[in-house]
Amino acid sequence: MGKIKETKLKKLLAEKRISQTDLFNLIKKHCKTYLGKDVISRIVNGKKTNYEINTLLKICYVLSCSPNQLIEKEQFINTQIKK
Repeated sequence: MGKIKETKLKKLLAEKRISQTDLFNLIKKHCKTYLGKDVISRIVNGKKTNYEINTLLKICYVLSCSPNQLIEKEQFINTQIKK
C-alpha cells in the first residue's frame, strides 16, 4: 500500500485544526449542495485530483482561502505537461 500524499489541502486543514468531518459539515452548512465524505477524503489524500471548479470553490469558501492555496500545480505539470 502506497504512502498517502501530503496535499496542500491536508496541510491547510492541519494548520486550521479542521478535520475532514468538520470540512464536510462546513460545506453542508454553507453550500446549497455538498460533497460526500468519500469525495472529501479522496481530495484531501490526493487520490482525486481532477474535480469540478465548483467543488474547489466550495472548499475555498468554507476555509476562507484562494484556489491557489489548494491547487497542486507541480503535480499537474509533472503528470500532464509534455516535456
